[in-house]
Amino acid sequence: MFNNIIFFILALLIYYTRSLGPRLPVFDLWVNGGSILLFLAVFGMETWRQFHRLYLQALHHRRESLVLQREHQQITQYLMILSLIFFASEIYLLNFKSLVALIPGASRFSSLEGGLGIALYLLHIALVWFLGYPAQQVLFGSTQARTPYLRSQFQFNLPIIFPWFFITLLTDLLELISGPGLRTFLHQPLGEMIYVLSFLITLSILFPFLIKTWWQCRPLPKGDKQRILSTFCQDMGTPFQEMFLWPAFGGKILTAGVMGLVKRFRYLLITPALLELLEPEELIGVVAHEIGHIRKKHLLFYVLFFAGYVLLTVFFSQWLSLQLLRFPAFLEFLYSWKTISEDLFSIILILPMALGLILYFRFLFGFFMRNFERQADLFALEVLGSPLPLIRSLEKIGLMSGQSRNLPSWHHFSIAQRVTFLEEVTRRPILARRHHKKVYWSVGLFFFLVIGLGIFGFQQRIWLSGGATVDPKILESLLARELRSRPEDPKILMSMAMIYHESKRYREAKETYEKILVKDPKNYWVLNNLAWLLATSPDKSFFAPQRALTLAKEAAAFKPDPVILDTLAEAYLVNGQPDTALQIIGQVLAKNPPNRDYYLAQEERFKKALNTAKKPQEILKPEQ
Repeated sequence: MFNNIIFFILALLIYYTRSLGPRLPVFDLWVNGGSILLFLAVFGMETWRQFHRLYLQALHHRRESLVLQREHQQITQYLMILSLIFFASEIYLLNFKSLVALIPGASRFSSLEGGLGIALYLLHIALVWFLGYPAQQVLFGSTQARTPYLRSQFQFNLPIIFPWFFITLLTDLLELISGPGLRTFLHQPLGEMIYVLSFLITLSILFPFLIKTWWQCRPLPKGDKQRILSTFCQDMGTPFQEMFLWPAFGGKILTAGVMGLVKRFRYLLITPALLELLEPEELIGVVAHEIGHIRKKHLLFYVLFFAGYVLLTVFFSQWLSLQLLRFPAFLEFLYSWKTISEDLFSIILILPMALGLILYFRFLFGFFMRNFERQADLFALEVLGSPLPLIRSLEKIGLMSGQSRNLPSWHHFSIAQRVTFLEEVTRRPILARRHHKKVYWSVGLFFFLVIGLGIFGFQQRIWLSGGATVDPKILESLLARELRSRPEDPKILMSMAMIYHESKRYREAKETYEKILVKDPKNYWVLNNLAWLLATSPDKSFFAPQRALTLAKEAAAFKPDPVILDTLAEAYLVNGQPDTALQIIGQVLAKNPPNRDYYLAQEERFKKALNTAKKPQEILKPEQ
């Protein structure tokens, strides 16, 4: 499951860095759809080839079981990586999102758009599960039929994407009902990070209840084993709400686990096969190990570790994009591929982020998980006074599961390594103290670096930045490059003028606006923006209310848009006519415009000006 978490995050990263884009001609859509089906067929053929070869070797006992099991792991890993490569090709090369754009609401609701993308990726994973079943059955002695096996895979793995689905659904809802101030805050890196972390903490508390319901867990059946385990847990202070049978993969796998950040929603899960296999004393060893995770606060650390990933992702995506776009050579490179520059920039960002994801979870997270498991083993040893109950349970699990006791994973030491360490600690207790010290220092160093990075982000204003795409210096650099090849392009000039205006470089903004009006005197947006500058400029040398009113009237005559009418109302206000300004803003509000809160605030300003009869220059200028 831990491997699949990494792959699903990578799939989401690939999918969301590709924009929907414009709608394509019907013929291109058919070509894209057909090509995606062809890619799926090719991926399915390669999956079948790899697993069928392994199936034949296992069926005829051509190699040792341990070697074949390791090869099964390697083939599965290879196909999971290959599924990402095919998925990325279908998103970027075959433009899967051009098909998504046909679905009503996909462009507006991120949950719908993302759900369609994840469905495509799940189709690849389903091929791996479906075509890999025969080899899985022979190698590991599975008694499940193929259909229940596939159902179990989906039931077991789909909770991985529940957090993403819930947060995108909530985001869509907030976009519909929240005000402009909240939306602006949430679109900033700091707001985005606070939102995600708050959701993560809330979900980590409530998620176990949802998962145990989704997995159809039921309370441990009454009997001697249940009574013995309940007594032991009571002696340990009952650090969880209840013990459940975990019917993962038909209840045939041999495992146990604990989930839940708070006791009210914390559960101990034991599969039926493990409950039946182990003797009561051995089960106590397993339960003591799981209680060790609770006592050592490992579950809390896992939540904080994921929160650290959110912080690092936001930081490095902002920092990397800002750094890259400040290099003239990189800007020149993007400009040379201007037809696909947006997608190219996304791909360039994805590669280091994907590498960082793998390093973060497979190596850093793996390091902590392996050592936390060892720490939980030591807790069981300390509580029981003997390593034998846990050792016997580990050996039985290794023997009956068909997996070699010498086969480790990236998040667990092998059974042989765990048993050897427990035996050594029994002879030399100082090894336990050394291990605890190693874990505490590692956790402390991790949080020191994460907190330091957060402070550095505030100092560099990375958390408060809107990102590379709205950084004025970067945009100005890009537009200046374009302007050299198209010096009279009104769109580029307009963008440059707006950057000057936002940066309070009023002289350059005014000169650029007027340069456009020489070529295009009926450009109502330029008329509007120049009128706003002349009506609201805090620099008295550019404050020209009479000309602002003239320009605003011209712009409104061409296009009575709410934004332009707002400028006209502002121009009347600064010319000492708040009654006319109030009348115009009333017309705007009658049309129920977007950003209604802003226009209501304007109406209040105009009413105040009318009632108090202040001079126009004394009235507080509005925020743009």
